[in-house]
Parts: sequence; structure tokens; C-alpha cells
Amino acid sequence: MPALRLTEPVSLALAAGGARGVAHVGALEALVAHGFRIREIVGSSVGALIAAYYAGVGLSLDEMRALGLGLASRHLLAWAAARRAPRFAQGYFRRRAGIVPEYLERLERASGRQLCHGVERIGLLAFDAVSGREILLHSEMPDFPLADATRGAVAIPFVYPARELRLGGRRLRLSDAGGRNRLPIEYLFAAPFAPRQIIVSDIANRLAHRRENAAKVEAWQARYPEMPIQVVTPDALGRGMLLYRQKDLADLVASGRAATEALLQGAPRPPSD
Repeated sequence: MPALRLTEPVSLALAAGGARGVAHVGALEALVAHGFRIREIVGSSVGALIAAYYAGVGLSLDEMRALGLGLASRHLLAWAAARRAPRFAQGYFRRRAGIVPEYLERLERASGRQLCHGVERIGLLAFDAVSGREILLHSEMPDFPLADATRGAVAIPFVYPARELRLGGRRLRLSDAGGRNRLPIEYLFAAPFAPRQIIVSDIANRLAHRRENAAKVEAWQARYPEMPIQVVTPDALGRGMLLYRQKDLADLVASGRAATEALLQGAPRPPSD
């Protein structure tokens, strides 16, 4: 497998995994600290959320870390209740949703037309109930709906309501695609994406899922043997998606960073002047 090159931009594939997605933040921290330029990101479920807030909303890495570490299980469940409660009870649950409403307001204010931190393209994977198919909403679409795409991509069935919108004359009903496609690496090999080298962040919490993800990546490595396609696997085994301890979040960020640091140690650096 070819080694990663600091001189080439990186395309990221961020896996689904609920709260385990804070490990992706650790991976981003390591990549930036080592001087890699992140050009493209595709994500499923929480992977889409990380892509949207980092590149679309423009949160700094410190803000990304604060967002990830500031979310408690009770906040996510309270927000779920607020979305489904009768109107008279919605305010009660919103007040118990912690930082969720504040960060959703920041998402709604972002247009998605101008990406941040040098990222040129993002793709957010969702499942469209109208067509019965996956759909990748990407930032080079003429009317890229950043907020709707993000909220649809993390609308876990039976927990959060699907996101309905019209796009290009089509009616869409979007929900979380993570149960169908945990690791959307294949979308990096189709327009508008143009990867030079790929890093996959796999946050599977079951060995069976990790093996499936590894087999999927290996198939793409076999098809593109000259392209560096590397995987980081933070210690997410056994970690929850919606129910978790706050300590788990800090451990996941640290593990995501450590796993990525270990991968990058072998990346050759350009010659100094």
C-alpha cells in the first residue's frame, strides 16, 4: 500500500456511529497538526455531521471538540422528545437539550456555498424514503441545502423525524443512512470528487461491522493500487451510539487522535529548503 504524502491533499471518508463520531474530531486534529490539507470529506450519519460543522459551518477544531464533549445522552434524547412532542410540551424538552438548539441555529445560518478550512467539497449521505435509495447531497450542487442535508443525514429512524424538502423539483424525505451504508468511501470515486489519497475513519463498535468496513476498503484498495487509501480505527468497540458516559467522549477524541497520529508517523515529509 502506498504511503500517505504530505504534499498531496487528503480526501476523508467518515463513518457512521452516533456519539462515537467525536473520534473523527481527534482524527481531524492530528491531520491538521501534521500539516495535511483536507480537500474533500464525505460522511454518513455522524460523519456527515462532522463534515458539515467543520467545513460548512466553519467551526474551529477547538469548537468541534467543545461541541462533541458538550453533548450528553440526555441532551440528544431531550431533543428527540422535543421534535415529536405536542406543541405545548416542545419548549420543556428544548430547554433540556443542552447545546443542541444553539448549534442547530448556527447550522441554519450557514449557507454551505463557501466552505471553510481549505476544504473544497463535502458530501453528506442520507436515505431518501421517497425514492427508496441513498442520496449524496454535495456542496457543488447548485442549491446545496447544507442545513436540511445535515439534519436529514442524522435523522435516526424512530428517534428523530425525517427531514422533508424539495430540491431541483424533487420531493425528498431524508433520514440517517448509517444503517445501510456505514462507510461511504465509494462516493469519493465519483464526480465531483477527485481523490489523490484517502483516509478512512472507522468508528464501528462491533467486530463484525469493523470486518465489513475493512473488506469494503480493501476492495477499493485493490481497484486503485497506486492510490494511498489508509484506515484509522479509533478504539470505539463496545461504545454506544446514543447512550454513553461523558468520559467515553473524551476517550474517543483522544483515541481518534492517537490512531491518526500513529498512521501519520510513517508519512514522508517534503525536503526542507
